[in-house]
Amino acid sequence: MIFKALFAFAVLFSGGARAQTLVSFADAVKKALPSVVSVSATKITAEPPEMMLALRGSPFENFFKDSYRDGGFDAPKSILLGSGVVYDAVGHIVTSAHVVEGMDEVTVTLNDGTALTGKVAGRDPKTDLAVVKIDKAGLPPVVFGDSDAAEIGEPVMAVGNPFGLGNTVTAGIVSARSRDIQVGPYDDFIQTDAAINRGNSGGPLFNAAGEMIGVNTAIFSPSGGSVGIAFAVPSKMVKPVADALIKDGTVKRGRLGLKIQTVTPEIARSLKMPETAGALVAGVDLTSRAARSDIKAGDVVIRFDGRPVPDMRALPRMAAQAAVGKTIPVTVWRSGKEVNLSLTISEMTDKVPVSALPQNGRTDDLKTKTLTLLGITVAEPTPEARRKYNLPKGGAGLVVTGVKAGSDAAQKGLRAGDVLVELDKKTLASMAAADAWEREAAELGLESAFVLIDRNGERFFAVVKFVPVP
Repeated sequence: MIFKALFAFAVLFSGGARAQTLVSFADAVKKALPSVVSVSATKITAEPPEMMLALRGSPFENFFKDSYRDGGFDAPKSILLGSGVVYDAVGHIVTSAHVVEGMDEVTVTLNDGTALTGKVAGRDPKTDLAVVKIDKAGLPPVVFGDSDAAEIGEPVMAVGNPFGLGNTVTAGIVSARSRDIQVGPYDDFIQTDAAINRGNSGGPLFNAAGEMIGVNTAIFSPSGGSVGIAFAVPSKMVKPVADALIKDGTVKRGRLGLKIQTVTPEIARSLKMPETAGALVAGVDLTSRAARSDIKAGDVVIRFDGRPVPDMRALPRMAAQAAVGKTIPVTVWRSGKEVNLSLTISEMTDKVPVSALPQNGRTDDLKTKTLTLLGITVAEPTPEARRKYNLPKGGAGLVVTGVKAGSDAAQKGLRAGDVLVELDKKTLASMAAADAWEREAAELGLESAFVLIDRNGERFFAVVKFVPVP
């Protein structure tokens, strides 16, 4: 055993096969570096930046005065450092949206040290991308690579302006693909362990050929420094966003007009789906074009424009990339089979914030009924019930007034003030409808219900297991 270990060690350092796989980034750096810039954004403030105050009198004071420019510690400015990349030969620079958000001045420093004033051409907070225009033509644009072709384990390098030091190269590998870190509706990040720190935001992530496959946007770090977990917006997303920002200053995106949710294994089994995939339609926006289609709550979108929908997160990205006004073929899973439909894409607008969640109220003067199988007590949506639970006027369903502790309904998060709209695709228009459902469920020997719930105007499905019989 010891001999085998020593032999493997000797092969590694004697030109063996494994040693031959080591990658040099020298040629790629020479190709890529002229396209990388530093970005500093300033905002006029009443007080010097907090970090500058902390460094006053320290050995680093002069260093940070020089790095932050414009008066150092005595200037009433808040300064944010970032990185960027030359997008085209007429002076458009791609960077991160958060680097230039709300800033009064933007300065772009080229690889040769030339500092130029920039103007923000547009920002897209949903992808954390922005475009800055500088008055400088003839700069070498970055070469785009195929982010879809980047494989886990593939070597990559990050170039940026960490801590104001200027262009710095770090190397690592692609650690993961399609990461969702809950910072935006279109999260599809490349994860890397290349060292990325404050100031790297907006800088490029290159493959070994010196082609940009992503724009570095975030790090995961309890301490604020690099711990080997960083995220980049894939290049396939960068180009259409940058083109839209250059053309219009904003990004117009398509939307389906559907309220969707994740298809869990439990939901897939309940709907007799062959696999756990797609996006479950919980509701249709009546103001969207989807309301004029044949799609229904309870459908599962499994293909969009001929492409499979692997999960719920993928569908909004697909819709966002579709042209507004275009009619798209979709395939849904409905009643145990595939159904082909079509949807016309609406334009995405900012969503109006919903009001506060309904509050629990007294139920001693409401006529209630207990759905024993589910462990839920419900009442008809009388004017008094709507007042107690702060519910809007209109809409079908029965109001939840209580949930049995320890039941699956409680574990799924159901609570007083929710509205049960459907049970197993049957609308609960009255207490009689609930009685009929209970009789049928008992006769069929069911063990769970496919429940459509309305909570403060937002609808979602849940599979609720029945309360065990004592």
